[in-house]
Amino acid sequence: MSLQDNASDNALESTKNNMLDVIKKWNWKKIGIIVAIVAVILLVIYFGLSIFFQSHFYFRSTVNGANSSAASVQKVQNRLDELSKNYVLTIEDENGKTEQITPADVDLKISTSQGKVEHLLENQNGFDWIGALIHPKNYISESIASYDEQKLVDKIAVLNCITNTDVVKTQNATYSYQNNKFEIADEVYGTEIDPAEFEKVVGKALSTFKTTLNLKKDKCYKQPTILADNKDLKSLVKEMNRRLDTKIVYKVGSSEEQVPTDVIASSMGCDDKLQLTCDSAKLADYVASMSKKYNTFGLSKKLATSYGTTVTVPGGNYGWKIDKKGEAEQLSKDILAGDNVSRDFVYAYKAASREGNDYGNSYVEINLTAQHLFLYVDGSKVTESDFVSGNVSKGNGTPAGAYRITYTEKDAVLRGDNYASNVSFWMPFNGNIGLHDASWRSSYGGSIYLHSGSHGCVNLPYSAAQTIFNHISTGFPVLAYTLPGTESYSLDTNAANNVMNLINGIGSTITLQSESAIVDARNQYNALSNETKALVTNLPTLEAAEANLSQLKSNDDTEHTNADYVIGLINQIGDVTLNSKDSIHNARSAYNALSTIAKSYVSNYNTLTAAEDVYGAL
Repeated sequence: MSLQDNASDNALESTKNNMLDVIKKWNWKKIGIIVAIVAVILLVIYFGLSIFFQSHFYFRSTVNGANSSAASVQKVQNRLDELSKNYVLTIEDENGKTEQITPADVDLKISTSQGKVEHLLENQNGFDWIGALIHPKNYISESIASYDEQKLVDKIAVLNCITNTDVVKTQNATYSYQNNKFEIADEVYGTEIDPAEFEKVVGKALSTFKTTLNLKKDKCYKQPTILADNKDLKSLVKEMNRRLDTKIVYKVGSSEEQVPTDVIASSMGCDDKLQLTCDSAKLADYVASMSKKYNTFGLSKKLATSYGTTVTVPGGNYGWKIDKKGEAEQLSKDILAGDNVSRDFVYAYKAASREGNDYGNSYVEINLTAQHLFLYVDGSKVTESDFVSGNVSKGNGTPAGAYRITYTEKDAVLRGDNYASNVSFWMPFNGNIGLHDASWRSSYGGSIYLHSGSHGCVNLPYSAAQTIFNHISTGFPVLAYTLPGTESYSLDTNAANNVMNLINGIGSTITLQSESAIVDARNQYNALSNETKALVTNLPTLEAAEANLSQLKSNDDTEHTNADYVIGLINQIGDVTLNSKDSIHNARSAYNALSTIAKSYVSNYNTLTAAEDVYGAL
């Protein structure tokens, strides 16, 4: 190719490139102009619609279910009015059964005068209409519609979903004990409805023109608040099962008693925060069964007396006695602690021994019959002494029984009705009855107690009281008994028993016919010696019978007096004439006013009835 040809080609190429540059520059300019025009148009449209939506609702919007797309307040108000005319709330249960509430049922009305719709529009940002195209606005206002709350309450009350008794109770997940372990029991989604809460849900649905209310989907049923996967519930069950593996063993002397797993399980529960609790009250029956098995408090005791005879000492206040409340509380603490435990019971009262006799081999032995006592410490006799016990003739006899020393006190003043006695050694064992010295006495033992005994205490010589005081302490056993045949005096017990039988033969019901039996018993008693009289322990029964008889006789005298008065009125009737009306009437009225007993004493009653018959014939 020649240099000329190359030059031509180059020129041509250069021209081509220049033309392309011109075209490119022209296209971009045109595009820019078009874009600018479109942008202006879009801005005009955007701002124009933004202004429009200052007074109209967004496209694709609704107000309480009514179409409000590009609508003015008035148009929305009109649409709401139309909607309300045909509105019905359908309530659907879990089985698909339906029932309805109409506007007429509750006086449902649209509020037209309070600017409710205007208020919704005022809160609408007109410049956000583009966002509303993507996410349609569904305005809900409970204040647009109103209803009669009482009518709604009344309507709800008769709905089948409320009145239906065949409902499933809603239940929280909980725990259950079976097969010797605790497990989680699933929650139950029931069909219970809380009327008060349901009223709120229905009220909101009506106010917003919601057309369908599904009881299940809209959670109208009571909902469980604790589910099976609740971590606190799982932790609770774990802790409960851990407690079931613990061993709580009572060591009672040489015996052992392990608390059964079922007892532990039955006592456990939880608080409202699902924290483990143990209710001591639920342990009461078990503790009571242990008390029945191991208590000796108040039970009679066998005693090999110093006289070579074994006697049964009546129950008193001595023995083992489990503190039921205290033990239940301690057992509850042991269960909560979750550790193995080996211990004895919590006691209200303790005794000396769990083997053989609970009083052990240290005790005060009191023979009320012989008026003689012994003090034994560790099986060895320390001292013995005569004494004077309670005055039998005055009903103050010292009661037999197994007791414990309540406390000991030096230089005490013993007070009672009309007396105050200073003693150096005071050792009560049964209320206000106790052992003490009695410096005012010059002799002890024998039959003194029968007619000149104490108010109930055991009176001792100073030295004996001192010795006993120095060897005993609170809780020390005192065993008081009677042992016929060990008396240190002579008594006519047969005569005393005969009198007691006579007194018992009077019976509990006293009538006028009881007089001969009462008089006989009294005469036989009066014939006894003072010492023998003291053996008649049921004298108060005789005295009460005498008092009742006296009252009956007094009452009977009154009945006779009343009857005599009526007898006189009847006798005054005389021959019956037409003028006998008042006398007959007075006699009849007086008779009718008598008691049944007094009427039986009216000997001339037949005269009255005969007079009434004659007068009636006249």
